[in-house]
Amino acid sequence: MIRQSAGGSHDRRMGDSGNCPAAGTGTRESISAGRGTARNDWYPNPVVVLKQLGRDLWSIRFVLTVSLALTGATAGAQTVVIPREHHAWGRFPPGSWSKVRKWMEELDEKGNVKSASTTETKTTLIGVDEGGCTLQMEVTVEVAGKRFVAQPRQVRVEFDGGNASQRAGLHKVGEKAWDLGGKPVPCAALESVVTNDETRVTSKLEYCDSMPPFVLRRETVTATPDGKQVLEQTVMEVIAVEMPQKVLTELKTGAHMRTVQRQKSGSTFTLEVVCFDVPGGVVSHTSKDLNPAGKLVRRSTLELIDYGVADTSDATRRSGGVFYHGRMRRQLLQSRP
Repeated sequence: MIRQSAGGSHDRRMGDSGNCPAAGTGTRESISAGRGTARNDWYPNPVVVLKQLGRDLWSIRFVLTVSLALTGATAGAQTVVIPREHHAWGRFPPGSWSKVRKWMEELDEKGNVKSASTTETKTTLIGVDEGGCTLQMEVTVEVAGKRFVAQPRQVRVEFDGGNASQRAGLHKVGEKAWDLGGKPVPCAALESVVTNDETRVTSKLEYCDSMPPFVLRRETVTATPDGKQVLEQTVMEVIAVEMPQKVLTELKTGAHMRTVQRQKSGSTFTLEVVCFDVPGGVVSHTSKDLNPAGKLVRRSTLELIDYGVADTSDATRRSGGVFYHGRMRRQLLQSRP
């Protein structure tokens, strides 16, 4: 929950154009922006903030698909199935959730902060079936002391990283050794190609079935249907595994990942920590956006603030369901002798 400041704040619903200030409107206000107080000449349009959230959802979707398992071969090529227990959301029972908070700053041409916002996103696992899962997203954005609440929306996530109409169709094409700190890790090389009338998406993965987060490298190239013009390229690499990571009040094991996304409008560099003990996997990330000239235009950080795992025991089901989450963990730890 976002606490109101001493001066109070206003709740507004996103999607109501009469209540959402657009860029270039509003009064001149000062916003605390990390390193000091910066003058803000306009209220950012919450829709723009939600577009940035879309990038975060892409990151979450990517974490959701970093668990893969190989099965038998067909026509000389091994195909891929994704077990639910290896999926960052599918491995949890419906009702499990996570909540993250993101701080973002927009910079002007001189490198000064022109706007700042805080976004809280609660993601709840609604349902799981043999092919994927359904998530519900609840987003609240706070800008210049005003709070905007988006209508909850549901997102369908397929276990293979595709959607209901376009399956990724991953296949094994060879073997590789991925170097993690001087230690070679045997990996299977996987590839997939999805083509439609507008784009051709090629994905190449290096997969280790014994080491979370399982996909140690992933390169995705989006091009024109003929493959001659690259529209976007994203490369994710795991840079460390089995690292100790504090998750709320507990010490767990996580992995560190680096992602570079390049397109005509600029580049995005992200460092991320994931832990498969948390629904969705995301623990934290830090990110920066550069324009085509290489100048910093946006920066953000994100951290997990709470999560809950639905208890599926028989006693719990009879009593209506109990959740075991971060706050309960802290209370239990504090109550121990």
